[in-house]
Amino acid sequence: MKKAYQYLLNLLLVIIAASLISYLSVEYRVKKIAMVDAVKLFNDYHMKKELELEAKQVLDNISHKSDSVENELKVFEKSQNTSKKNELVQYSNYYRSKYEEEYKKSNQIINEEVWKRLNPLISEYGKDKKYNLILGANGMGSVLYNDAYYDITDDILKYVNSKYDKGL
Repeated sequence: MKKAYQYLLNLLLVIIAASLISYLSVEYRVKKIAMVDAVKLFNDYHMKKELELEAKQVLDNISHKSDSVENELKVFEKSQNTSKKNELVQYSNYYRSKYEEEYKKSNQIINEEVWKRLNPLISEYGKDKKYNLILGANGMGSVLYNDAYYDITDDILKYVNSKYDKGL
């Protein structure tokens, strides 16, 4: 009887060991892959929204000055005072170009700052969740099709926004 228990115990240990080896070999061969909608992630990131509000204040100030000059120019439109009209046209052109320049500059800064902040957080998230690959779909053909199973956009968005909101 003792031999039968020993045999069963050995058989059980072999089965457990085989199962463990089988599990580990599958676990290490299966790669964990996910996809993130990069446009949605970028647009819904709280930092981006805050930076846009700051830029909007600057742009609104320039726009207000431009509107004031335009209104003053309308008053002098039919006037014989061409020197004042020319001066106002120059101011108008100046504010228009200043607005465009500031708009481009703020967009570039926002893009750089947001991605500078997002990229390490995405890497951190991937390591924490043990992903082997996270693809970014940007609507320009880098990911042509994605099954919703692989889409972790909402999860990663919650992660990065919670880090940002906590000041991390």
